[in-house]
Amino acid sequence: MPPPPYGDDGSHPWTFAISPRNHDPDRAWPEIDATVRLADAHGFTGVLAHTGNDTLVDPWLVGQHALAVSDRLRPLVAVNPVYHHPFAVAQLAASLTYRYGRRLFLNFVAGTSTPDRLALGDETEHDRRYARLAEYGRIVLDLLGSPTPVTVDGEFYRMRGARLRLPGPPELRPIGFVAGQSPAAETCAEALRAVRIRMFGPEEPKPGHLLGAYAALIVRETDEEAWRVALRRYPPDTELEAAGSAALRYTDAVWRHQAFQQVGAAPSWFWTAPMRSMRADCPFLVGGVETLAPVLAGQLAAGTVAFVLDLAPEEPDFAWAARLTRRAAELAHGAG
Repeated sequence: MPPPPYGDDGSHPWTFAISPRNHDPDRAWPEIDATVRLADAHGFTGVLAHTGNDTLVDPWLVGQHALAVSDRLRPLVAVNPVYHHPFAVAQLAASLTYRYGRRLFLNFVAGTSTPDRLALGDETEHDRRYARLAEYGRIVLDLLGSPTPVTVDGEFYRMRGARLRLPGPPELRPIGFVAGQSPAAETCAEALRAVRIRMFGPEEPKPGHLLGAYAALIVRETDEEAWRVALRRYPPDTELEAAGSAALRYTDAVWRHQAFQQVGAAPSWFWTAPMRSMRADCPFLVGGVETLAPVLAGQLAAGTVAFVLDLAPEEPDFAWAARLTRRAAELAHGAG
């Protein structure tokens, strides 16, 4: 029997697997499908579907696939102002809610790599992108929150009496997430009353309101087993790390720059080498269940309500991740 799905009552965090970003057309969809089915089998809340210039499969297709193959998964769909008008996002979300009768999560994203933004003609600087995202997200959520017309006379968008014909019931209105580490991202998340997803860091988390933690994860019974798996998948490569350092000039993402500042200063379970060598998009947590469970429990105690986990699309990785998050929830609630 698979474990019960995580609920919304606060006893367990929302837990999302990350849709793989494999650029090999022969492997991309099989890995996405495997991730969706493993997330369902092991009681995850849903799957984060990325957006970006280099994404082979549109996130809305990934989200619909998760809704279609499972009777309980709820996707976390990434949306970015450079790719969709806010009315289009609201229409897509309302359509899926109508079709499947389930609440979605929307991950509001401010940017992508500098070359990708410039390719689309977007030269907006970092903090203004978050100001735009706050206006964008408010329009999306307002359209989905009420059948009454929405009028906006903002800095970035103007609308006159726009409305969805079927916005969906209030109890199924999507829950917003905002991705980012910077003060501008924090301000945006507060304006939208959204969960703010930040990259998992080695330091003790500061208590906050509605936080999400994003990391890759390799967990096994013991630290030794986990590190054997980690080093087999990502053997050291100094040349790739040098290339990753040089590539920093192509991004103003705070979290990516921070990964290069934490080398040698992190606890044993926190690993950024795959990220620094451009083989991963986020830091790794590596260790045994009893090593990592207190770390995640500390995040929960600080106000974290969601874990977004990058996992290999393999049965053991999902089984151990589910065991870890349940153990962390037990520790956070004083049950172990």
